Amino acid sequence: MQPLFDAMSANMVRSDQEVVELALLLPLWQAMELEAVASRRGMTTGQMLRRVIGEMLAAQPATIS
Repeated sequence: MQPLFDAMSANMVRSDQEVVELALLLPLWQAMELEAVASRRGMTTGQMLRRVIGEMLAAQPATIS
C-alpha cells in the first residue's frame, strides 16, 4: 500500500492551518455509537474524531525523515 501523503520533512512544523478531508467507512452500528458518544460529551462526531486522533498522535514522537 502506498502512503497517501509524503512523509513530513524534519523542518516541517505541525500546523492546524492546512486541512485534508478524509473519507471514513464504518459499519452503521459504529457510526451510530460514535455519534451517540460524541453527543453525550457535547461534541459533534467530527470534533470527537479530531480529539481522539490528536490525542493518539500527541502520544507519538514526530516522524523525522
